[in-house]
Amino acid sequence: MNYQVKIQRYNPSTNETYFQTYDVNLDEKLTILEVIEYIKNHIDPTLTYRAFCKSAICGSCAMLVNGQSKLTCKMNAIDNLIDGVLEIAPLKNFEIIKDLVVNQDKGFDKLKLTIPYLQPKTPPKDSEFLINPNEEASYDKQSECILCMACFSDCPAVESDENYFGPFAFSKMLRFVNDSRDTLTTQRIDKTIQGNIFSCVECQACIIACPKGLAPQFDIKTLQTKAQAQGHQNPNLQSFGNFSGGFDMDFGGFNPNGF
Repeated sequence: MNYQVKIQRYNPSTNETYFQTYDVNLDEKLTILEVIEYIKNHIDPTLTYRAFCKSAICGSCAMLVNGQSKLTCKMNAIDNLIDGVLEIAPLKNFEIIKDLVVNQDKGFDKLKLTIPYLQPKTPPKDSEFLINPNEEASYDKQSECILCMACFSDCPAVESDENYFGPFAFSKMLRFVNDSRDTLTTQRIDKTIQGNIFSCVECQACIIACPKGLAPQFDIKTLQTKAQAQGHQNPNLQSFGNFSGGFDMDFGGFNPNGF
């Protein structure tokens, strides 16, 4: 099938960003990543991208496809054409290294702040920790995160708040908060405030972006509830104050104080 692939390029030597269009005639079964590989191997060897497992496990091939973050090894190219064009660009909210490759340190640095590993209690004597199925189910899905950074890329809170940890980081936090073997539950919940968890705008862009079917926004909501139960306040609500003074503006005959 004939179609065009429009790829955003970036040359770090000249600091130049531009789009380059490639005409291809390829099998309809190819994934987006396979199309990129074809262009690299047969049309333009200067094209740079990141990929590894091609099995939706390593998370390294996430890119913008028609403006939305997707795992390119998982998506069929033909299914994502718009008027015969497939547009590909690097992830948002990251520094671009070259072409489709971004520096993901920003996301990983946020993750490190969450203490993303278990700090276990002392196991029972002559035994091991026993985890019931309901508890395991409470963090099983969060354990499937492959750190592809798609949710981080599409998150408006990440874009507007440099201290916001990001959707995937909060999902990872909930995974350990729900684990009865962990000793840092209180500290982890305190750290959600450090990560400005209430900056979440509840747009659910992270849910749409996740290639593994996770729902980071729901995890964030759960952590917000736990933070409030631990005594933390939502600063966005505090900013409204008591609002007892009413409106003093002219609304053209409408009385907003008459409710």
